Amino acid sequence: MNLKSLAKLFFVIGASSLAAFYASGQTPAPASPAPLFPIAFFTAHEWDAKLPDSPDGKKRKIHAQFTWAQNHQAIRISNQFVIDGKGVPYIDGLYAWDPQQHVIVFWYVDAKGSLSKGTVKQEEGKLVHEFEEIQPDGKTASFVARVTPQGERGWENEILARKGNELVPVVKVQYEAAP
Repeated sequence: MNLKSLAKLFFVIGASSLAAFYASGQTPAPASPAPLFPIAFFTAHEWDAKLPDSPDGKKRKIHAQFTWAQNHQAIRISNQFVIDGKGVPYIDGLYAWDPQQHVIVFWYVDAKGSLSKGTVKQEEGKLVHEFEEIQPDGKTASFVARVTPQGERGWENEILARKGNELVPVVKVQYEAAP
């Protein structure tokens, strides 16, 4: 096959893929590798989750940013708390595809030095994050986060603590595209 034929083949494959995405009503993430496609929507916007005011009346929210790594094989996580308009570090981490486990994996470190690591699987329209948090003193806790995409402009994150065989609700927040 000559170079011109090969270029034409790549164009047809690319155009067909784009047509399939638009026909399904979804917008493709630029250069999103197939294994990370379920979470690619995170990169479409910066996101804000409004939190209840603090006991002293300060306005609080989480500002979440997800950006593609330059090689498009990972998504960076960088979130902060915003208290009365001032950003405070929260978490920084990474999503990637683990080809050995055949699952999306993630790691992030919070501002206190706790490491969280886990996996993401799709279940009934939700992205289920199963993870363990390892605190700086070595103590661990297990959690499940259920992320529910809600169109292109929002998503819900429900976090539950694993207590034996039970899941105990911790928090549920709604993320909206940041202005």
